[in-house]
Amino acid sequence: MNRPYRLGGISFIVVGILFLTKYAVELSVGPPPSDGAEILAWVAANELLLALGNEILFFAAAFLIPAVITLYWGLAGVDRTTAATGSGVFAAVIPTIFVLLIVQGRLVYPIYGLHVDTPAVAELVVAVYYGGLHAVALLFGLGTIVLSVAMRRGVFGRNLALLGVAACVFDVLSSYPETVGPLVILVSQALFAGWCLAVGSKLFGVRDLATRPSMLASVEGSTP
Repeated sequence: MNRPYRLGGISFIVVGILFLTKYAVELSVGPPPSDGAEILAWVAANELLLALGNEILFFAAAFLIPAVITLYWGLAGVDRTTAATGSGVFAAVIPTIFVLLIVQGRLVYPIYGLHVDTPAVAELVVAVYYGGLHAVALLFGLGTIVLSVAMRRGVFGRNLALLGVAACVFDVLSSYPETVGPLVILVSQALFAGWCLAVGSKLFGVRDLATRPSMLASVEGSTP
């Protein structure tokens, strides 16, 4: 029982670090311009950082897969329905992120010599990518608060659940970056990363069935 929880715990910790690093890269690049010609100039000036941010988000989404699976295992014995719902929302975010990365990658990665080089296409790519990030932030907020409801009991505790609620509120606010400004986005990223690190630490610390009383009871009840 130790290894899956440790793998999931490490994955959550890596996810928190990578998402915070991705925000640091975005902060260095700045928001995209609203004009297609200016977007092309913005991409040319920040091509390396944009490519780096793309790769970081790819690995963050990949590590989110074992993290979400393990978190479901950790919560299913406490509240199976809520755990499945919250984990399902997180699971829906993962392919969405990968699709957005494919779209954004066309700004910096040529395919067969083809790349975005016209203002109209640049505007479309930026609109789809950042519009998709809006949906991702909302889904992260929804999934976080649902999982936090399940975390009130068991090994996670009320404090971690409250941290998840705060992360949810700021995830929703940060989904409107042009309205809330960089300070709110910074707080949002810090809270979500902190929640991931805290969840990862809890999962990594799960030693055996003794830390899962509900699961232990089900195992004992099934023994003839």
